[in-house]
Amino acid sequence: MSTAIVIFTHEFEQIRQRKIGSSSNFEQLTAKIRKLTHRVKQEWSDLAVEDREGLKEFAYKWLEPPTKGVFSLKSKIWAIIYLLYLHTTNQTEAFRSCMKAMDTLIDTILDAVEREDPSYQAVLSDTLEQLYSGTMQSKELKPEETRDWLRSISDRAIREV
Repeated sequence: MSTAIVIFTHEFEQIRQRKIGSSSNFEQLTAKIRKLTHRVKQEWSDLAVEDREGLKEFAYKWLEPPTKGVFSLKSKIWAIIYLLYLHTTNQTEAFRSCMKAMDTLIDTILDAVEREDPSYQAVLSDTLEQLYSGTMQSKELKPEETRDWLRSISDRAIREV
């Protein structure tokens, strides 16, 4: 895995473990997350296989629910204390921005993974073919009807696969 991605995942683990203590650290990490999000959007297929796998693993790990039991209770208590700390030190907004950027990154990684899936490619190709052929649409749609029409075409294509 490239050094940039290793450093990034290490830094994010600091957030998970509630080890980041200043607003400027959140802002720096937010900037790095946004930069990585842009890179994933623009260069996913050009990334090394090990980098893509590392990012997939990172995204899936981020989405895993926390453990249950005593460790879960301890984590919840620690999270509440950390949020109180962020509030009293006026870092709540920086933390929220960082988490929002992280959610965008995770969504971007999952979208890229989905686009790699051959069945997704087949559905996309079929849907676009139907759109361009014009056989699906016999009347002019109002702007508010377009979304439902596109969704129905996509749903029909997915059912066929």
